Amino acid sequence: MLLNIKNKEVDIHFGIKFIRELDKSNYFVKDGTKFGAGLELKVPMLFTFDTVALSEIIYAGTCMEKSRPAINDIDEYIENCEDLNGLFDEVLSELKKGNATRLKMEQLEISLGLAEQKRK
Repeated sequence: MLLNIKNKEVDIHFGIKFIRELDKSNYFVKDGTKFGAGLELKVPMLFTFDTVALSEIIYAGTCMEKSRPAINDIDEYIENCEDLNGLFDEVLSELKKGNATRLKMEQLEISLGLAEQKRK
């Protein structure tokens, strides 16, 4: 997925490194062990159009970029986006297609009851 942030084409990649990056700040601790829960905590927020979650997911998706945009640049991009619904849809679509994220997205849609809504 490519976005033009601050007049620069930025590749947003939702692979394993993206998940690791998201898990760094989104986790829970049980019996002293830390469990990453980035997708589990952030994806449901995308379905409710949470722009902060969108910004964090896009930022984590830039972890492979040599010249990574700042989170403030991504915030500004979202604030000025003319088709915010389209951006949410594109991010969700890419997450559903990615090899590292596809199965978790299917599982989350089922647990959130979204799979049934699509069929109706």
